[in-house]
Amino acid sequence: MPVDAVSLRARQRDPGSSIAEQIQALAGGRVRVTLERERPWASITFTGTRHSFVIERTDATAPDDMENLARALPEHEFAMRAYFLADILVTNQSQSRLLVEALSIIDPVTSCRD
Repeated sequence: MPVDAVSLRARQRDPGSSIAEQIQALAGGRVRVTLERERPWASITFTGTRHSFVIERTDATAPDDMENLARALPEHEFAMRAYFLADILVTNQSQSRLLVEALSIIDPVTSCRD
């Protein structure tokens, strides 16, 4: 599934599931994305969630696909209804696995309209 064709259903679900589905799409479906942990996050101004993902190579994935995905993640525009992705970071990388931390923030503009 092309990145631009991420389903509306994914955008309307919780941000962790939406991020996982969009990572899967970005990788062309050739990886397994697991949401390992979520925990609340807040600052004085914003509220959100920290997400921890494990992305594992499947048999169909070439070794350099993981490196390409690790480079693409920070630049990718994630589409989420009522949230925005404030940060995404690859914390550990090998040819078969990526550990990724992400921070989704409740969008104060769109959440006021809902």
